[in-house]
Amino acid sequence: MQNIASRLSFFIGFSLMILGSVLFIASLSGIAKVATIPASLFLLIGVLFALFAFKLVHRLQYMFLAAFFIQLGLFLLLIILHTIPYPFSKVWPAISIFAGTALIPAARFRSNTSLVRFIVPAIAFVVLGVVLLIFSLDLVTFSFKRFILTAWPLLLLFAGIFLLLLSLYPKQDEKDSQDQ
Repeated sequence: MQNIASRLSFFIGFSLMILGSVLFIASLSGIAKVATIPASLFLLIGVLFALFAFKLVHRLQYMFLAAFFIQLGLFLLLIILHTIPYPFSKVWPAISIFAGTALIPAARFRSNTSLVRFIVPAIAFVVLGVVLLIFSLDLVTFSFKRFILTAWPLLLLFAGIFLLLLSLYPKQDEKDSQDQ
């Protein structure tokens, strides 16, 4: 019972630290405190998942969700504070980048899983996010539809690279059977 109370007080204390920091930053920058509620909620959800990942269940899914929601909360906070000079409607593809970068700590969280199983999808999410962000911010002069119609062979190339990488690294079961 004391262990649960300790974990609950850890979560509440950390949550209050985050909420206080966000509200303090908002008051210093002249932003309405109500505008920081979505960012604060995502940060608190991320901390809750981190608590599950580190203290309670030790599952990599919770580590992924913790990293993802913390990144998303910080991103929204930077948009609200106008540190990122674009509205969310222009920079929404960054969510795909966050999903890719959140896979890295999830892969490192459990040492018995193959790192390639996480790195390849992480790279795919990051590349997809960067491509969509380039088109969303109008950094190129042609449309996304034109890009897809002319560059579709690159999808074949990347699919081949993906399959090649997966075939180069044997699964954990195959490694164990070769060692014996």
